[in-house]
Amino acid sequence: MEFQTKITLENIELLVSRFYEKAMFDKEIGHFFILELGDDLTNEDWIEHISRLVDFWGTIFLEKTLYKSNPYGPHFTIIGLEEEHFQQWMKLFNETADEIYVSEIANKFKEEGLHYSKDFMHRINEDRKLQNLNQLKSRISWEG
Repeated sequence: MEFQTKITLENIELLVSRFYEKAMFDKEIGHFFILELGDDLTNEDWIEHISRLVDFWGTIFLEKTLYKSNPYGPHFTIIGLEEEHFQQWMKLFNETADEIYVSEIANKFKEEGLHYSKDFMHRINEDRKLQNLNQLKSRISWEG
């Protein structure tokens, strides 16, 4: 396959699908995906997830409003998600972008991926602090 020189929905779908083919069976992060979506990329949950991610990246790079959801919310319920998991996510995502796009475009995906990865971890950490604070407040009011 020759490197893509322009971003299209078709090659975004290739990027997302190929990334998840790697991520799903990765020893560090694969279990998160399998627990949530199963181990068959052709099942309905995976098809919907991949489509949603294609819309997400399409919205970012194609200046079309395709994605109308919250990219952060569903990740707050994932137990055990830590920064090192996002680092592995980035490693696989970067590798995949480099396999599909010329370096100029691959770098754009890598920059946006890094931005969202950092933002995800920040928001997850803030949510955990808030949950801990709420649990503490609940315990104090119960004991008081």
